[in-house]
Amino acid sequence: MLLGILVGPSKLGLNELVVGLFSNDTESVSRTIIWDVRAPRVGVSFIAGASLGLAGVLIQLSTRSPLGDPNLFGIGGGAAMFMAAVVAGLIATPHPLVSFVCCLGSATAMALLLSRCVSSKGLTPIKLAVMGIATGAMAAAVTTSIVVYGRVFPTQIIGLVSGSFTASNWEMFWYASITLALCLLVSIKIHEKFYPIILGDILAKSLGVNPPRIRTLVMIIVGTLAGSSVYIGGLIGFIGLLSPHVARRLFGNNGIHLIFGSSLCGALLLLASDQISRLLFSPSEIPVGMVTVMLGAPMMIYLGWKMK
Repeated sequence: MLLGILVGPSKLGLNELVVGLFSNDTESVSRTIIWDVRAPRVGVSFIAGASLGLAGVLIQLSTRSPLGDPNLFGIGGGAAMFMAAVVAGLIATPHPLVSFVCCLGSATAMALLLSRCVSSKGLTPIKLAVMGIATGAMAAAVTTSIVVYGRVFPTQIIGLVSGSFTASNWEMFWYASITLALCLLVSIKIHEKFYPIILGDILAKSLGVNPPRIRTLVMIIVGTLAGSSVYIGGLIGFIGLLSPHVARRLFGNNGIHLIFGSSLCGALLLLASDQISRLLFSPSEIPVGMVTVMLGAPMMIYLGWKMK
């Protein structure tokens, strides 16, 4: 966080930036750089990572698939298609809050579609992963086509399809933070339902748990989290895949520990990835999604190799 706030392409020295960090002068250049540009970006990337980490662990717990990731499975693609239509001028929204809510709704619709697929008989984790990746690829293609049709600038395409936090602001931060807090509370409320589901649907039903109903609720939560992350940072893959596996190594397999641990791991992973994307070729930036792919793709290859 300190790296994100105090380091970057500016002519100001460290002393000036530290003074700006605690300054009340609204006309100060250093205060503007920190509180209007860098701090919102740090906060937004942190919240986006926590949202993706929580969404990833919820998918993996409810579907028993170690390859679960909201954007990899195309759930975030629903939100991306809506945002592409807004950017291309095909849909007009009167207020940013309306755009945010519609973004959540689009991702949730895609998540519910995936939930129907998960409830199908004989759908193994590998089949689910293949279907999810195909859905995500189609959503990305449709998103790119909409943006190209609208003749939008290439930088906006990159920011939406590959992830970027350059447009971060405090309004985005508060929208996403409130959404994350509500989803986290619901996840904590239902975390005990995951233990029977991990043992299989037949045993779960015998223990009084309704797996399809729980998965539907989980997918609504996941769609909400994925839509929030797409709205504030675009499509960012593999954070939801990586975070639960890192959390298991650090905190064990307890459901409540995984929920908090995966959220924290996702937040830190995406925050670090954003700083790498911002500073590696400073003053130029690379999409944060490129960094997360470099981290997550080897993990997915490893998991695919280990799965029986």
